[in-house]
Amino acid sequence: MAKEDKSVWLVFFEGIKIYALNIHKFLLYMAFPVLGQILGLFLIFGLTYWYTRNYQNLAVKYAPLNDFSTMLTVVVLTVIPGLLIWARAFWDYLVSYGAVNSMAEGYLNTGKVYDFRAHNEVVTKRTFFYILLWLLFSIFTLLAVIPVFWVIGAVFFIYFVLIFQVFTFEDGVSPVGCFKRSLSLVKGKFSRTFLLMTLLVIFTYYLLPAGLSVIFDSLNLTGVLSKVFEGWAYSLPLPFEAVERFNITPAVIAVEMVKQLVFFIVVGFTLPVRSICWALWYKNLYFEDSAEIIEKKRKSAKKASAKTFKIEKRGIDPEIIRRARLEDDEY
Repeated sequence: MAKEDKSVWLVFFEGIKIYALNIHKFLLYMAFPVLGQILGLFLIFGLTYWYTRNYQNLAVKYAPLNDFSTMLTVVVLTVIPGLLIWARAFWDYLVSYGAVNSMAEGYLNTGKVYDFRAHNEVVTKRTFFYILLWLLFSIFTLLAVIPVFWVIGAVFFIYFVLIFQVFTFEDGVSPVGCFKRSLSLVKGKFSRTFLLMTLLVIFTYYLLPAGLSVIFDSLNLTGVLSKVFEGWAYSLPLPFEAVERFNITPAVIAVEMVKQLVFFIVVGFTLPVRSICWALWYKNLYFEDSAEIIEKKRKSAKKASAKTFKIEKRGIDPEIIRRARLEDDEY
């Protein structure tokens, strides 16, 4: 068991190593879940923006568009394609969080990352329970963002961080049982689990997005994309005259949207890093937990054996003990 015990740093760097060695596969696997969501949102807001901007000209050219119900129908029709693409990509993104755990397991056993469909089926064959697990996690997250529950929510977030690994690796565990099992595994290892989470947050939520932002700036991609968003920002129902004193302008909004886009892309494509690390950490805690259980059983058996021996000693006939203490001639 000691052989399986790994430090937080070893798990962190091993997770990055697995991701780096198979980065081309993971980038391909995450392409639609990440870029599909962006494409869907672009279609939703882009087509709606184009339609509202050109509505008057279209209404003059096509008389039926003057009717409110027709106009509403057209708006809905322009939103549906993007919404369908976004919903499918978002679902694939949720599935990938569980499937990558299975990929990590496969890599540890074979040294390869392959057969994405089979790994996805680890999740999709239990779709109902997986959705229910995400629903419970979403409810917990909503409660945790309430200021009163920030501290408690943050603490329990650490304890519940392995719920999707439990779902992937342990059969017959209910969605509620996943929360209980995660809490049981992390209990007593809170500080180390918190350290791993901190490393992953700094690496995938701060360092990598900052690095990609520098690349965007150096290639002037930030300026080009911000021009696209700036036109859309002008259509927002905001009193820019009143909020400009707070440095809230269409240009500022556009630049922030580019930063959020870069952030989303990096966080999305590095989801496998986080999932792999948590899968490795789950296995580490699982072996630790198993070792502790075996040790407790061994100690319990030892105590039981000692108690049994004492009972047997107390059960000896007192007359035999009395005779053993007598001198030979007295006996």
